[in-house]
Amino acid sequence: MLEIIMIVYQYVLLLCDFAVLLWRCLVLTLMSVWRTISPPPLASLAGEIVLVTGAGHGIGRELSLQFARLGARVVCLDINEVTNRSTKEDILREGGSAWDYKCDVASRDEVKTVCAKVREEVGEVTVLVNNAGVMPCKPFLKHTPDDVVGVFRVNVFAQFWLLQEWLPSFIKAGRGKIVALSSIAGLVPTSNLVPYCATKFAVRGLMEGLTEELRYAKRHPDIQVTSVYPFVVDTGLAQHPRIRFPSLNPVTSPSQCAAQVIEGVRRGEEVICVPRKDFYGHWLVNAMPREVRKAFLDFMDTGVDED
Repeated sequence: MLEIIMIVYQYVLLLCDFAVLLWRCLVLTLMSVWRTISPPPLASLAGEIVLVTGAGHGIGRELSLQFARLGARVVCLDINEVTNRSTKEDILREGGSAWDYKCDVASRDEVKTVCAKVREEVGEVTVLVNNAGVMPCKPFLKHTPDDVVGVFRVNVFAQFWLLQEWLPSFIKAGRGKIVALSSIAGLVPTSNLVPYCATKFAVRGLMEGLTEELRYAKRHPDIQVTSVYPFVVDTGLAQHPRIRFPSLNPVTSPSQCAAQVIEGVRRGEEVICVPRKDFYGHWLVNAMPREVRKAFLDFMDTGVDED
C-alpha cells in the first residue's frame, strides 16, 4: 500500500512540475511578445573596452567605428596591418579612442601574445566581437585540404582562441559581452559554400553551447552571449551573389549591418539576423517538411556562384 502511495505521490509531483512548466512557457512567451512590441532601452557602451577581430575591412571596420562613436574604447585586430591601422586612425580622427594590433587570429600563439599586450597597454576587454572570417566560393571538390583547414582555422578555431583568452576575465568580473558573427549560411545552407557553411554552423553550435553552459544553474547571468546571422553584406567576400528577389532580400551595406548588430547587442539580444525578418523566415523554413523546404529554397534561388 505504501508503495502505491509513493508512486501516486511521484506522479502528482510530476504533474505539478509540468503545470509550472506550462505556466512559465506562457509567461515567457508573453514577455517575449511584449519585448518585440516594446523593446528594452539601449544600454550605454561608454567606457567599455571592445575588441573587434577583422577590424580592417567590411563589417569589422564599421563595427569598430560605430562602437567608438558610442564612447567605447576599441581594440582593432586584423592580419592586415595597413587597413587595421587605417581603421584606428579614422577613429582617432573622429575623436574616439582606439588601438591597433596586427594579429593572425588563426594562430593560438599569436592570439595569446597579442592579448597579453592588450591587457598591458589597454586593459581588460569587456566586449569581445569575433568577426574575422573568410569565405571561398567554389564547389566542394575544388577545395583542397589546405583550403578546408584554413577556413576552419579563421572562422571557428580563432573564436575559440579569443574566448579562451577573455572569458575568464568576464567570469572574474561577473560581466561581459560576447558577440560572434556567424552567417545566414549557418542557418540555411547553400551551394558553393560547403566548408564555409560548416564553419558557420559550427559557430552557431559554439555560441548556443556556451549560452547554455553560462546560464546553467544561473552560474553567470550577467555575461551576455549574442550570435549574429547576416544575409549577404557588401564586403567583397561574395563576388557573385545570386538573389532572385533583391527587393525582398536586399544586399546590406557594412554600415547598416554594423548598426543593427550594435543595436541588438545594446538591447541584450541573443540572436540577431540582418535583416531582422530573416529570423522569422528561418523559423518558418525549418518548420517545413524537408522536401517542401527544398522546393521553397529552389523557388527563392538565393546563394552565391563560383568566384
